[in-house]
Amino acid sequence: MVLKSVSFTDLILHESGEAFMKGCDNCDQKLVPCEEDTKKEIQMLHGEVLKVHEESGRHTFRIKHEDIGYRVALYEGVVWGSGKVFFLRRIQEKVSAFTELGLPEALSEWLLNSNQSKGLVLFTGAQASGKTFSASSLVATRLSTLGGHAVSFENPAEMPLDGKHGKFGFCFQAEIDHEEDLAEAIERSHRFASPNIIYIGEIRSKHAASEALRVCLGSDQQIVVATLHGFDLVTALERLVTMAREIDGDIASQNLAQGLLAVVHQQLEHIDGKTVLHVPQFLLAPFNENFKGLRAKIKNGELAGLQEEMREQRNRIQFGGLEALCKG
Repeated sequence: MVLKSVSFTDLILHESGEAFMKGCDNCDQKLVPCEEDTKKEIQMLHGEVLKVHEESGRHTFRIKHEDIGYRVALYEGVVWGSGKVFFLRRIQEKVSAFTELGLPEALSEWLLNSNQSKGLVLFTGAQASGKTFSASSLVATRLSTLGGHAVSFENPAEMPLDGKHGKFGFCFQAEIDHEEDLAEAIERSHRFASPNIIYIGEIRSKHAASEALRVCLGSDQQIVVATLHGFDLVTALERLVTMAREIDGDIASQNLAQGLLAVVHQQLEHIDGKTVLHVPQFLLAPFNENFKGLRAKIKNGELAGLQEEMREQRNRIQFGGLEALCKG
C-alpha cells in the first residue's frame, strides 16, 4: 500500500472526501493536500474509521490500517467541520531506546538509574513535542534494562508498549474510556501485583491530575510516568496543581512536593528537514536531605522560584556530568 511508504505525522479526513497531510518531509507543519496516488487507500481508511466510530460511539479511539496505527479524534465544527472530520495521528511502529532520543546523556542516565525507584516523572511541552514518545520510551527502556512490570492507563493507548520488554520486563497496556475511571483502574491493578511503573499517559483533567499526585506517594518501589501540556516547565506544574486542587484543595501542592521525582520539558525542532529533540528545561528532585528547599518551594506554591534550581542543575550537568547531577 502507498501510505506506508509516505512520511507524515497526521491525516485530516473530511466527510466530503477532502484529505490533508501534516508533518511530511520538507513541509514542516504545513497542511498539504494528499497526493493523487494515495486517495484510493485514504478512502478505504476513511471507511474503516467511520465504521469504528459508528459501532463504538467513541470520539477518540485507535485503528490499524495496513500495519500503520493511528490515534483518531473526531471533530465536529461549525462550517467546514459541519460534517464529520477525523484527525488521525500516526502512531510510531516501535518504541525507541530512551538513550537514543537525544536527551542530555547525564539526564537520560539519571532517569534510567535503578536508584530512581519512586516518585512522579513528568514529560511536559506544547502539543506535538514528542512527550508521549519520550514517556513511553522511558517506560520500555526501564523495563528492558531493570526488569519488573508496568501497567498503563491511556485514552487512547498510543505507543506499542503491551507485551514483553527484554528478558525480565513486561507491560500490561490498557485503555480507559474516561479519566474519571483512572483511580478505580489503578486500584484494581494493585489487587493482583505491585507494578514497578504506572504509566498514566496524558493528564488532561482534574481526575487524572489528582490521581497522579496521589498514587506517586503510595510506594517506594514504584515510578509514575505521565505527560502534561505546558509552554514551559513552571507553567505545566502550575496547571497540574490547579487541576488537582479542584479535588484535593491545598493538599495538591503538598502531594506534588512530596512525590515529584523529575520533570523534563521538551521541544521538537525542525532543522534541515530533520526533527531534533531539544530539552530547554528540566528539574530533578532526588529524595534526600539536599532537596528539602526545592520541595518547600513547591509546597508553598513558589513555583517561579524553581527557575534558579533549574539553572543550577543545568550548570552541574554541563560541567560535572552525571556524578555532579547526582551529588547529594
